[in-house]
Amino acid sequence: MPNNIENSLLKIGELPQLKIISTENLIFHEEPDDDRLLRLVSRLGGDGVLKNPPIVATFDNNGKYAIIDGANRVTALMKLGYKDLAVQIVNLHDPLLALYCWHHAVDRLGRDFFMGHISSMEKVSIRELEEDQKPLPGYLMHLIFRERKPIAIYKEGDIVSQVQTMNYIADLYIHQPIFDRVSYINLENLRKHYPNFETLITFREFTKDDFMRIIASGVKLPAGITRVFLPKRALGLNVPLEIMKSELTLSDKNRWLDQYILHMVKNKTIRFYREPTFVFDE
Repeated sequence: MPNNIENSLLKIGELPQLKIISTENLIFHEEPDDDRLLRLVSRLGGDGVLKNPPIVATFDNNGKYAIIDGANRVTALMKLGYKDLAVQIVNLHDPLLALYCWHHAVDRLGRDFFMGHISSMEKVSIRELEEDQKPLPGYLMHLIFRERKPIAIYKEGDIVSQVQTMNYIADLYIHQPIFDRVSYINLENLRKHYPNFETLITFREFTKDDFMRIIASGVKLPAGITRVFLPKRALGLNVPLEIMKSELTLSDKNRWLDQYILHMVKNKTIRFYREPTFVFDE
């Protein structure tokens, strides 16, 4: 996309839309990550601030919002008793917003383990692949093993039944501290960073329409799959948790938030960065 067109769509001069909303109006599209959730409950309770607001998108005309990034933060704060949360609201159909999937790097569980479980599933087909061969379109999951004997998994049925199959397979490892979500597929780097690495799982991409159908159905994707690319993201907002848990009305809380942001604008503490960013304290 040419820079002048990108800039006109990006509207660099406009800050992200930030608002404090009730958790009753939030809809989850994926399960929380148990391991990350425990760490977040401990950290948020100790920090006393919400550093990075979850990302939500308008879902219908009834004031509901779908969580597209930050399900673990939302779940942790709800477990801590918070009923109102600061969020960043985005338009899911923004042409600069894109949905992708994380990959899952799994320790200790290899080809024999996954083949043994998946081969017995109904309406699921497994296709053996040559080394570095890409799966044919329509695959559900792509498993690349340490010994470089990849397979592609295909599932008959609609998007709901496909997500249910993804959950069944993910449940084989996702509730144990033996996997991590990663953005790369280089086996050499995976072996370096994860000494017990055995399997890399990649997932089919979901369109925005797929995403909306998943939310409407009530089924949830496995934890740590949705990866959203935003035209702009609010980081380091540091909203005091005491504000969100106070007895103030939502209107008063949002007036406070507006003044808080205006104060940061006045003090020139807001910066916009366009380069890719690695966050080391999640």
